Amino acid sequence: MSSSLNSISLTNHIDIILVPQGAEYKAVCEGFRGVKGVKQFGSKIKIIQIPAGLLPFKHYLKQWQQTHELVSCPPKGILLMGLGGSLSPNYQVGDRILYQKCCLISNNISSLPWQTCDVNLSNLVYHYLNRKIVRGKAVTSGHIITSAEEKWQLGQRYQADVVDMEGIPLLEFCNSLRIPVAMIRVISDDCQQDLPNLTPALGENGSLNYWRLTFQMSKNPLSSIHLIRSSLKGLKTLKQVSKELAIAVTT
Repeated sequence: MSSSLNSISLTNHIDIILVPQGAEYKAVCEGFRGVKGVKQFGSKIKIIQIPAGLLPFKHYLKQWQQTHELVSCPPKGILLMGLGGSLSPNYQVGDRILYQKCCLISNNISSLPWQTCDVNLSNLVYHYLNRKIVRGKAVTSGHIITSAEEKWQLGQRYQADVVDMEGIPLLEFCNSLRIPVAMIRVISDDCQQDLPNLTPALGENGSLNYWRLTFQMSKNPLSSIHLIRSSLKGLKTLKQVSKELAIAVTT
């Protein structure tokens, strides 16, 4: 890593980290808290939990845009961190993806509105992680992609590597306000993995209803067990990525 990439350089470029609420947010916070000297870093960069899902996150961003804090002091840069599903056999559970660009899943693939992450900020994050991350393309879905067949079709159709539910709203938001943004996703389910249908468990506010979650998972116990195992592995890596970023900016 270049000696010029010190704690001041990153905190001068990123002052907000956004993470979907729940287990992902907890993993990122634990990663940063586990590093000696991180308090100074934490005073300069806020880790904020966001609602999961396309529509809940869009509503959150609309409300955020109207706050006095954002208007008077817009972020220098935003980093989105979280889990995502693989759309390519090249990427397995626990792999790390740094977004280059992202688009919304659409029926009109001939005119896809790809949104691009900030190149300079993404390069900075890439180097801070000692290049232990791959660059890739993503698509954003309005629902949880549950079948391996649908993952394969999306990967082929869009030539994309990962699917999420928050990427496009944030890119559109940041690009419209000219706020640099970078995005990291850790794979929590591979492209050959069927998932239980968890969409009914995701509330309008982006939080999981654990009674509905348990009910949906009980319908397909084998895929649920597989998902639990792969998600735990993904969360462990997400925590490690957070720790590596914290170490990089405090040494």
